[in-house]
Amino acid sequence: MRWLRTLTATGWLALACLALSLILLAWCVSNARQDAAEVLRRSEAGKTLAEGRTAAAQDASAIRDKADARDQSTTTIVTQAEKEIRHAPDRNAAVDAARRSVCQLSDYRDPQCAVFRTDPNRVD
Repeated sequence: MRWLRTLTATGWLALACLALSLILLAWCVSNARQDAAEVLRRSEAGKTLAEGRTAAAQDASAIRDKADARDQSTTTIVTQAEKEIRHAPDRNAAVDAARRSVCQLSDYRDPQCAVFRTDPNRVD
C-alpha cells in the first residue's frame, strides 16, 4: 500500500482511467449478455411460432383431405344411386335405390335405414 502514497497526479490519473476502463468494459460485457439473451428469447419465440404455424397448416391439410375424401365418397354414392335408379326394373326398385343412397349419405336413425344397412338388397 506504500505505492499508493508515492503516486503522482499523473499516476492517479492513469489509475482512474484504468478503473474507468474496467468499469466500462464490465458494463459492455453485461449489456452484450443481455442483448444475446434477448436475441435468444426472440429466436425461441420465432421457433415456437413457426412450429405453431406448421402444426396449423398440417391440421388444415388434414381437414381438407378429409373433406375431399367425404366429397369423393358422396359423389360416388350419388353416381351409383343414379345408375341404380335409371336401371331399376320398376318404380319400387327405384324408390328402394333412392332410400339406400339417402341412408348411405346420412346418419338417419330410421329403422328403414337400419334394414338397408344390414341387408342392402332387401326390398319391402
